[in-house]
Amino acid sequence: MSEKMMNALRLNAVNDLEYCQVPIPAPGPSEVICRVESVSICGTDPHIINGDFRGMWPKEFPIILGHEWSGVIVELGEKAGDFGWKAGDRVCALSHVGCGQCKMCLEGRYTLCLNYGKSELGHRQYGHYSQGAYAQYMCASVKAIEKIPDEMDFNVASCMDPLSIALHMVMRSGIKPGDSVLINGAGAQGLMSILCVKSMGAGLIMISGSGTRLEAAKKMGAVPIDYRKEDVAARVKELTNGLGAKRVIECSGTEVGIRQACDAVGKGGCISMVSLPKEDVKIPIRKIVLDEIDLVGNRANPNTLAKSIPIGMNFIKEIRALITHEFPLSKYEEAFDIFNGRKDNSLKVVLKPQL
Repeated sequence: MSEKMMNALRLNAVNDLEYCQVPIPAPGPSEVICRVESVSICGTDPHIINGDFRGMWPKEFPIILGHEWSGVIVELGEKAGDFGWKAGDRVCALSHVGCGQCKMCLEGRYTLCLNYGKSELGHRQYGHYSQGAYAQYMCASVKAIEKIPDEMDFNVASCMDPLSIALHMVMRSGIKPGDSVLINGAGAQGLMSILCVKSMGAGLIMISGSGTRLEAAKKMGAVPIDYRKEDVAARVKELTNGLGAKRVIECSGTEVGIRQACDAVGKGGCISMVSLPKEDVKIPIRKIVLDEIDLVGNRANPNTLAKSIPIGMNFIKEIRALITHEFPLSKYEEAFDIFNGRKDNSLKVVLKPQL
């Protein structure tokens, strides 16, 4: 198979995407080749295409992006079968593979691998600096994949990576049953956070946002707060009898949003963050110290992909509703235009490499 060709979307340089044919990769000993059935566009992808992380994501060109994907195993590396994998297994995946040897990997925190970027030592980050899934076939380490239930369609399965990131962020907030929660930002990550906090027994769930995304959040059971019309922190305190939110899940990624998160959190609470603002922002350190606020950063999804799949099954209708558009991979220009412009009420946009 490795001598055959496949269709792929290749980034040749900044803002230079090409739909072309490239060789189908060959698996290493502990890798598998998967037929990619669905790959959803991540909000990070346009930033990589635009060169916002040049030198890190990617380290060099050309590269195939895409890391939120699902598919079917079609070929095994010589040792992959020893770990229980077989051709025909339906899988979803994550982007990070640690070296497996450093202190962080041994602690299970492989997204903080001390050998990040050193592919010769076994580190991978698919679709960032390692070849990704905007292609008909994908080479992946067995450490990066999980089996999916037969009842889970490939489009939903491609959303397990972002769902597992939301789950990691929610778990790191220290949430306890009955806690009040503010989810700051009603994009896909914020909406998936609603499902995660529900699964962990949250009490009052509030979410800030605007437009159709806020309407989607309301349908999922969160109390909507329109940040364009309301003071988010004031509304949160009104809803919590002046206490503020016990847990704040920060997904906005803006300076204003991050400040709102700090203002809305209650004493002894936690702000758990996944968003990456373009530049560092000012935060109210005096409040964080005097009110004993935990401020937690989260990178990706270490050890939460398998946990996210049962949550995905429990909320499969809600996740399907988040997938608003589907395109063949060859129609990538239209897909990115709709995704980047938030056109036609878009949320999750899925590309289909096999069409």
